[in-house]
Amino acid sequence: MYRQMARRSMISRKITLFPSSWIYNAGVIGLLRVLDELNVPVVNSIHNDGSVILTQFPNVEDIFKKWLELSSKLEEDRRIINNKNAYYANQTENTIKKRISALIEDDKNEEDKRRLIVSCCFCLEKIKTKKKDVDKLNQAFSNVLLGSEKSFVNMYWVNEARDFVCQKCSFIIMCHHLAFTRLSDGSKIFINAPSFNLMYNLNNFVRKIFGAVPQQEELSKRKILAMSIIEYATKMQVTLGVWTRMNIEIISLSRQRNKRQRIEFFSLPYDVVNILSDRRIASLLNDIGESEILNLILKQKFSFLPEFGYDFLLFSIVKSDEQESHLKNRIIQKHNQIIKKRNSSELAELAEKIFQLYALIEEKRRREKYGYFVSP
Repeated sequence: MYRQMARRSMISRKITLFPSSWIYNAGVIGLLRVLDELNVPVVNSIHNDGSVILTQFPNVEDIFKKWLELSSKLEEDRRIINNKNAYYANQTENTIKKRISALIEDDKNEEDKRRLIVSCCFCLEKIKTKKKDVDKLNQAFSNVLLGSEKSFVNMYWVNEARDFVCQKCSFIIMCHHLAFTRLSDGSKIFINAPSFNLMYNLNNFVRKIFGAVPQQEELSKRKILAMSIIEYATKMQVTLGVWTRMNIEIISLSRQRNKRQRIEFFSLPYDVVNILSDRRIASLLNDIGESEILNLILKQKFSFLPEFGYDFLLFSIVKSDEQESHLKNRIIQKHNQIIKKRNSSELAELAEKIFQLYALIEEKRRREKYGYFVSP
């Protein structure tokens, strides 16, 4: 009975979304998160070509309540609406609901020759509208990232404060904050990519693994990105295309001591992403599970891998007599964090995996260099 009632309350409208600038992409991922929480099967709406095609929506009230609930959890130290200093400046429950309605309900605007024709700066769709209804990209869409039309410089590098936002994109942009994951250091991150499929999975992984959970090790943004790519390559049976590998980045928002927001962009070299996205390599790195080994990959110090493997193999086979104790001590000094967690047989197994890892990386690099391809 409940499911039947839920189906009757769903609104049918087909909306196709393609990746654009990062703030729009974050908005789409944030919207998918809201719909996910409302038990809409969004996974079925995410396509391998990178697009999202939505056909079913809950009602405006349900979407607003869930949006506000998730927003309140993420922005605990700031009001999200109903204030000029809120994250969405001067926005109210009523204005947000109007934006939701414009997204999920059919456009009932009648033909009017007197209306302006403007182009949305995100979806590029040309819209007929009245001058008073032109929605400009300003602090209403984030007083952290965007500028006031009169007094503040726009921090968002793609668009200026006077760019037009269409009604369909309006609420999408107001979901961008929900795509960010708060880390234990207080910063918030979003992984941007040329595919919503990739973004959805990478950001879900980050939220589940790193979201506000104290880590034993202080992880850099690039290492988080690397670990996310490894997880994706291991779990998903999809090979990343060249364009995708070149355009994966982390957007980081953090508050400075003077309380100003700082926005930073982090990415990995193409060669590193190419290696991490290989399923065999990603699987081995997962099995190895050592930060030191991953660091070598991130620093592109691939030639150091055999040396690591040799040290662990040597440590596992040498005896503990006085004659060879100095050799073991030297290796312990170099790799104490790894060695203390393993016995001799486990170190020998680790060495074998590192040698395999090095062989796969060299094979991958040769394929890239000389142009022949073997499916991973």
